[in-house]
Order: sequence, then C-alpha cells, then structure tokens
Amino acid sequence: MGRWLVPLMGVVGLLTLVVGVVWAEFDRGSMGGVGVVGYGALLLVVAAAAAVAVEAQGRRRPTSPRR
Repeated sequence: MGRWLVPLMGVVGLLTLVVGVVWAEFDRGSMGGVGVVGYGALLLVVAAAAAVAVEAQGRRRPTSPRR
C-alpha cells in the first residue's frame, strides 16, 4: 500500500460519515443515511488498521546509511 492510499481512505471515510449524518438528520422519515454512516465508520476503521499495518511494516525495514 502506498503512502497516499491510507490518508485517502481516511478522508473518504470521514466524508462518508459526515454525509451520512447530515442525510439522516434531514431525512427523518426514511433514515436512509444511517447505512451511509455505518459505511463511513467502517471505512475509517479499515483506514486506521491499514495505517497501523503500514507503520509497523515501515519500522521493521532496516535502513541503510546513505553515502
């Protein structure tokens, strides 16, 4: 996973979460935004887990001194 993918997943997750909350507030009859909130929260959890995995993988690599 590239360094850009995890932050992008986090941003998309936050935006999805916000859109779902706003949708649920405005559309009280159908509660259609509740599912969107769930997807946003799930995407945030996946992004956090991916960030932890990428960070842990980066720490295991030995760094060679540059000449």
